[in-house]
Amino acid sequence: MNTPPDKLTEVLRGWTVRPPVDPGFRPGVWQRIRREPGTSWPAYLRAHLAAWSLVAILALSSAGYAGRALARTHVRADREAMVVSYLVELDPRVQALLKP
Repeated sequence: MNTPPDKLTEVLRGWTVRPPVDPGFRPGVWQRIRREPGTSWPAYLRAHLAAWSLVAILALSSAGYAGRALARTHVRADREAMVVSYLVELDPRVQALLKP
């Protein structure tokens, strides 16, 4: 189904854009690249205070929860060791079972 090219297609094939040349374009780009950043670290933190506060709260909460869970595990293990030690001292039958 070959159709002969219409007038619009021929016009679009010959159409090109020729923007005016700006001699200061490249030096302007390099000048913007070399420019110092506009915000300092304290200014950045002030601008994003809510987000960083939320991050700090989440980090401290998760660290506290993990520390509490670890401490409870250690307390349980220490308690079990004390109970076993106490029972071994009281009951000679337990002593006989535990000694090789």
